[in-house]
Amino acid sequence: MIDVVTLGECMAVCYPADPIRLDDARTLLLDIGGAEANLSIALARLGIRARFISRVGDDPFGQRIRSVLKQEGVDVTGIITDPQAPTGMFFREWLPDGARRVYYYRAHSAASRMQPTDLQPEQFTGARFVHLTGITPALSQTCAATVMQAIKLAQAAGAQVSFDPNYRPKLWEPDAARVALLPIIQQCDVLLMGHEDARAVLGVDDDEQMLQSAAALGPRIVVLKRAERGALALADGIRYEAPAIAVEHVVDPVGAGDGFDAGFLAGMLRGDTISEALNLGALVGAASVAALGDYAGYPCA
Repeated sequence: MIDVVTLGECMAVCYPADPIRLDDARTLLLDIGGAEANLSIALARLGIRARFISRVGDDPFGQRIRSVLKQEGVDVTGIITDPQAPTGMFFREWLPDGARRVYYYRAHSAASRMQPTDLQPEQFTGARFVHLTGITPALSQTCAATVMQAIKLAQAAGAQVSFDPNYRPKLWEPDAARVALLPIIQQCDVLLMGHEDARAVLGVDDDEQMLQSAAALGPRIVVLKRAERGALALADGIRYEAPAIAVEHVVDPVGAGDGFDAGFLAGMLRGDTISEALNLGALVGAASVAALGDYAGYPCA
């Protein structure tokens, strides 16, 4: 039985082992990364049974993705190998001043060819949450349709829908994102967003306005991730606040938001209060930034 089903694009990622520019690097580390895959790994490490659904190319990078996820305890039976398209890839660099630059090579990738028929009702049977992000519908029209189909299958299975808008300006403009993502927010039960998401999709800039505007769209629980300022939540009209967990040295902030989402959902699945779930999300997010890599720092239960 699966607790959480998630779907999206997982890519191969290459980055220097040291804080230097890509053009100065002589060697690169090879790993995997992607918001939904990161979340599934974090959940599995917390003892939550997670299934990741996607498409990968018939290439070494697709094999690497399947292998790493399986080793982490993630159910990979929903990953389809597409012989007609490559696995997406990206490169990133981290610099001493904390700056991060990312270069994507994901156009026409296997994952961008996901379609509603890739999803089967039995993949959602027994799931308590189906987690989606705003990255997937930005990849293609068929990916957007696949996300909407996942919502239908989640509702049919009696699962709650959690959603992280995960707005990426490199993928689309705010107006396009707003048109695509507002209908998803209106159908989700748990909304997990950051400031950039709220500004782009909701068009507001104040913490309280963000919570209230999002809750008015329908989600039962709205969470606002504020990095070093902690997190806020509005659930059934009640406001909650959790402090951030201090980190002595930030090595790599990539994957922190996905880790927070995983921690919060794990808390909800364990029967924690909203405050306890926020604290667990903060704990996983903080652990993430202390290690290099999208998911390396996620703690185990």
